[in-house]
Amino acid sequence: MNARLSLVWCLTLWLCAALGACGAAKGEAAATADVEVSAGEGGLRGGDAGDGSSGDGGSADGGSADGGSWPLTAPATIGGKRPAKVLVPKGYKAEKARPVVVLLGGYDYFAKDLDDWVDLSGRVDSGDFVLVLPDGLVDQDGSPFWNATDTCCDWYGTGVDDVGYLLGLLDELQAKVRVDPKRVVLFGHSNGGFMGYRLACDAPERFSAVVSIAGSGFADASKCNAKAAVSVLQVHGVDDDVMPFAGDADAPGALTMMTRWGARGGCGQSSWQPADDKLELVDDKQAKETTVYRFAKGCNSGVDVRLWKISGSDHYPEFRPAFTDQALAWALAQARP
Repeated sequence: MNARLSLVWCLTLWLCAALGACGAAKGEAAATADVEVSAGEGGLRGGDAGDGSSGDGGSADGGSADGGSWPLTAPATIGGKRPAKVLVPKGYKAEKARPVVVLLGGYDYFAKDLDDWVDLSGRVDSGDFVLVLPDGLVDQDGSPFWNATDTCCDWYGTGVDDVGYLLGLLDELQAKVRVDPKRVVLFGHSNGGFMGYRLACDAPERFSAVVSIAGSGFADASKCNAKAAVSVLQVHGVDDDVMPFAGDADAPGALTMMTRWGARGGCGQSSWQPADDKLELVDDKQAKETTVYRFAKGCNSGVDVRLWKISGSDHYPEFRPAFTDQALAWALAQARP
């Protein structure tokens, strides 16, 4: 992964130029993310912020993760000193439980930048879901990162407990916003995809699905301790030279990740096959460039493991709106038993 860092910087500059947002977002978020964190301190869980929130699922105005009552108005942010923006559908009054999507940006950029790219926030009303936009801490190079695996992407060895931080955010969210705990989606790109897989390894019972764009996981499969299955959609460009489609010494490739998560879900390994129809997801000259693969047989009830393999695309595919529409529809359709 360290050999990959210079490529990440170059491609990040391209992404920032395309979005026109990275510089402003970095300056704004760095002011709030400049928190002293030492190894093992937990990275400020959502309830450790000193702002009246409670890490045990309670809230100052009577919200309960167990289903008694919730505040009629959702908070704009959660997480205290390490805040995450919360967006709820227009007219939200806690009248029903809604699914949650947690958006995880990649190395060197923030959740807002990823949202500018895939526009989940523009679909909160139509999709009727709750969107949470947390950010990784900012490292010595001024780049936000997630401490997802031993190779990605805590380059300076802070040891920040991002698993604890994100699970704490989820605890706080469930206390303050009426959400469906059986439909919680992790949606990340690159380092954010790594973080999504890490959460699914450590706390699979908390999540219904992972959407990983060019993400991966531990090189050593034994470091993933998942005891339950999670539905997975891996989206990966064949020409990705930052996180190669075939993997490298630091991280497994897309097909290896599918094999691992398919096995955890009880899927018949011999049933891995392409769908009949290809998808048109990328804005380029290539028609129907995306091949859909999935395990067709044997998966446990409610488990869906599939790959969108994008020909001719690199680490930053030029997605059409159809990509977000279809990825989000798939994600929101997943639910834990």
